[in-house]
Amino acid sequence: MDFSGLKKIIKKTTLFPILSLIFIASLFLVPPIIKVFGVIFFALLLFTTEKLPVDITAILIMLILMILGLVTPEQGVSGFSSTATITVLCMFILSGGIAKTGVIQKLGHKIFQFAKKSLTLQMIIIAAIVAPLSGLFNNTAAVAIFLPMVMNLSKISKTPATKLLIPLSFLSMLGGTLTLVGTSTNILANSILMNNNLEPFNMFTFTKIGAIVLLVGTVYLITIGRFLLPKRKAEEVEEKQANNFVTEVEIEQGSQFIGKRINEIDYIDSDDVKVNKITRGEKSYVKNINKVKLKEGDILVLTVDEQKLMDLDDRENEKLLLNFNEERRRIPAKSEKIVKAVVPNLFHNKKIGELNFWKKFQAAVIGINRKKVGTKRLAEMKLRRGEIILIKVSKSNYQRIQNSKDIVLLEEMEQEYDSKKSWVAIGIITLVVLVAALNILPIMVSAIMGVILMFVTGCLDTKEIYETVSWDVIFLLAGLIPLGIAMQESGAANFIAGLIVNLSDYLSPLLIFGVFYIITTILTELISNNAAVVLLVPIALAVAQKLGINPISLTLIVMFASSTSFLSPVGYQTNTMVYSAGNYKFSDFIKVGLFLNIILLFVTSFSIYYFFGA
Repeated sequence: MDFSGLKKIIKKTTLFPILSLIFIASLFLVPPIIKVFGVIFFALLLFTTEKLPVDITAILIMLILMILGLVTPEQGVSGFSSTATITVLCMFILSGGIAKTGVIQKLGHKIFQFAKKSLTLQMIIIAAIVAPLSGLFNNTAAVAIFLPMVMNLSKISKTPATKLLIPLSFLSMLGGTLTLVGTSTNILANSILMNNNLEPFNMFTFTKIGAIVLLVGTVYLITIGRFLLPKRKAEEVEEKQANNFVTEVEIEQGSQFIGKRINEIDYIDSDDVKVNKITRGEKSYVKNINKVKLKEGDILVLTVDEQKLMDLDDRENEKLLLNFNEERRRIPAKSEKIVKAVVPNLFHNKKIGELNFWKKFQAAVIGINRKKVGTKRLAEMKLRRGEIILIKVSKSNYQRIQNSKDIVLLEEMEQEYDSKKSWVAIGIITLVVLVAALNILPIMVSAIMGVILMFVTGCLDTKEIYETVSWDVIFLLAGLIPLGIAMQESGAANFIAGLIVNLSDYLSPLLIFGVFYIITTILTELISNNAAVVLLVPIALAVAQKLGINPISLTLIVMFASSTSFLSPVGYQTNTMVYSAGNYKFSDFIKVGLFLNIILLFVTSFSIYYFFGA
């Protein structure tokens, strides 16, 4: 869905914060049910316009609910102690422990060797590896691990990356439906069930449905989907990605550029390099740049291709700026390398200078892939989710970035894995799954046990435990859970359920399944999968109670629809991760995903109806 017009209107007006405060203040004057609908409207507005990051939006909604008295302070912060939040947090850590040992990477490399040049075989292998691992660990983590491998497979086999990366994302999403821990939406929906005194899911309650959905999705991608995927040559993708990297260079003492104008320097005055701006102390030159003679200390804001950027990095007296406090910048070690990465949701709409990248990763952002280039300094440019950035990092700190859930790398470096811990990590994961599957302990307790074992056995140290967690997802979950509580206690969920019940004279239970599937799919694209679950599961439970429908069936419909929404690169995080990496267009996801969503609408509804009843 394209909300660019609405975004521009809101971004252009300085009245938005004031109008927001007036709107929230007006909610004090209305009944609780109207207050809840007002908060939901405000939340949808913030989610769709992305005025704030999604995790900050969730925390703001939590605060508003407490201020308006829709939830108690205890209920307001209950999301932080929710079984869903704690379980998701633990699963991030467990997947990080597995990634550090390198066992998945080694397995992937060995199996990918058999792919050769057959696209069908490549898709089958991706499905066979990525889907099961997405069910056991987390589908987002699985894509982060396999994205560099699939990019490498594309180069070796000369298969266009556009033919492989959407299948990688879609198959990871389908794999996430196999188990309770495959995606955060499953765990969140399960938590809502428990809060309503309903029997929770166990690890493999809906695996048979997930397997059917995965099989159908895999067959679709191998047959129909492969012809809908864009066919862009690998060289064409690489060429488009390589152009338009914005970077900065400082002219140092002894530079051959000193005293010369731009058009007098063959190295810069070429098709591969464009000077957007020259900064000299407090002054900046944007127009008539060719008339400016360069001086020591000048900073050039350039647009260059990737190879030219590498050349600049090797020059002695014209240095790439490695961070955004020139007084403290460090000279790079010879062991450092430039790698590509994808901007995650967490960094969306944030300025590079605000990220403190050097402090967090001991690495530096040195370029951003932009088609439309302005004259801002690199530190002032706001990142957009899915963009490709260039990072300079040493081999010793590469592992630190790879273990973090805050950044997704597009290429692999040779690195040392702690292979001695491989079987230990696998054993811990196996123990966690078995204990939960056999109902010896609840999934949250077994997951916490697994985290402790990862630490005690040395699979992860304290710092790595914190780095493996996607904290934006944790705060999103914790902030949204109170909204579900407010919907139930205010009667808002029952009110919406009543409207749907009025249609029951015209709709069979199976058609109601379909209605919920469609609504969930659309809502997931507008806001997020977790937000869609928080809003719709309480409504689904209320509808089930009023119509005598199995509440588990309707909950499963919402769960599966929120985890298999393929229509855009922003509706689900794995789609965002492959968006720029494959140089896709927004419409590519609609072309491939729409038909698959229609097929799964029927497959999922009938499967749940058959196995769980109505």
